[in-house]
This record gives sequence, structure tokens and C-alpha cells, in this order.
Amino acid sequence: MGRLRSGLLACVVAAAAAPAAFAADLPLPPGPAPAYAPPPPARYDWTGIYIGGHVGGGALNDSLTTTAASVLFQPAGAQTRLSTFGVIGGAQGGINYQFNSIVVGVEGTWTASAISGSQITAASLSPLAGVAENSTDAPHWYATATGRVGYAINDVLLYAKGGAAWMNVEYNQQVLNGGVASAQLNTVTRHGYTVGGGIEYALTENVSVKLEYDYLNFGTQTFSFNNLAGPLGPVGAFPLAIKSETQMLLFAANYRFNWGGGYARY
Repeated sequence: MGRLRSGLLACVVAAAAAPAAFAADLPLPPGPAPAYAPPPPARYDWTGIYIGGHVGGGALNDSLTTTAASVLFQPAGAQTRLSTFGVIGGAQGGINYQFNSIVVGVEGTWTASAISGSQITAASLSPLAGVAENSTDAPHWYATATGRVGYAINDVLLYAKGGAAWMNVEYNQQVLNGGVASAQLNTVTRHGYTVGGGIEYALTENVSVKLEYDYLNFGTQTFSFNNLAGPLGPVGAFPLAIKSETQMLLFAANYRFNWGGGYARY
């Protein structure tokens, strides 16, 4: 009887211990899922070669000063100011390189000009009433070669530029006496400098648009108009010192051949 009880007790103890042993053999439940880490934001990469076109307006400001007394025409120091405005447009191309948020590059532009203006000044030394000088200045085209430096705020670029500038311009002087008594034309290419700046916005990985202001200064250069004649004969030596400046406001679009695919990760 005692043995039977001992056997039953052993069975009860074994049965009670079996679930605990089985539970110890089971794998632990999985822990909480790791937090999702989103990828870093995309950053626009301005590095690459680009080409494009521009259109806008240009304002020409010229000061014409007689540097020597002219027989029956103007005294030395007589000055004529000429200001005019016209439509301009052309093409540009360049290359950018971006490191961190700084963008540096070079750019070349060519701009056709429809700017033309005239100013009539009375010939103060002439003894004949109605004699006058008509000055016409008409730039045909502008060209620039500049360096650029900018600060990129992702797909927005703020930049400044500066460098060399050229202007092909036509200077026409006429002696008026109830009509054109005589005329002389000088067409020259002048050189100077330019500074400017603007803001550029990337519409896609390759296409961007920009708004830009440029100031071009060509200094002062003297031109001789010695073939003019008035109602009493040749005017004589008529040198003009022409100081010339141009301001431009341009809207432009560029297509960029991106080296890095347009967008990169931080």
C-alpha cells in the first residue's frame, strides 16, 4: 500500500513538472519591432555643364563730351547725355561645381541688342540758327566672360558674378540744318567689366530658371568724327569722349548636364 502511494505521488509530481519543462524549451516571444529610420533628404546638386537662353531689357546710359573746340560747332567740354532702353536676348553657357552649400563656376554669354537712342544738341558755336548735332548710339551685341560664386539652399541658388564684358556699338553723328547736312558712322567693339547677381531655381533635375541683374561699364573712349560738314563747310576736328554704361535685367532658362544625376543624399 505504501509503495502504491509513493508511485502515485511520483506520477503527480512528474505530471506537474512536465508543463514547466516544456515551457522552458519554447522560444522566447519576439521583442518590439525596431523603429523605422527614414532615408536622409535629397539635396539638389548644381554640379555640371549647362546651356540656355535669356531675354530681357537693357538700359544704355552714355555721356558724350567734346574734347576740343570745333569750328562753328561745339566748344571743348560741351556734353550730351543719352539714355535709352531696348529689348535684348541671347544665349549663355557655363559650368558649376558644388561642395557643401557653396557653388562656384564660370559662365559666358552673348546678347543681341535692339537698344538704340538719339539726342539732339544745338551747335552752340554756329552763327547760323537751326544748326544742331544729332548723336545716335546703338549697341548691336554684348558678350561677357565671368566667374560665379553662390550659396545653394537645396534647389534654390543665390549667386554673384563678375568679369570681362564687350560691346559692339554703332556711333552715328549728324549735322542738322533743316535736314541732315552730313553724317559719320563709327562701329567699334569696346571692352570693359561687368558685375551682377541673381537667383536661380531648379524646376527638375536638369532644368532651371533664373532672374538676373547685370551692370556693364565700358569706361571712356575718344572717337574722331572729322568728316562732318555744316552749312558753311567742314566742321573740322570733332573728337568725342564717350562714357558708356549698360544695365540689364534678364530672365533665363538653363538645361544642365548633371554629373551626379541632379539629386544626391546628404
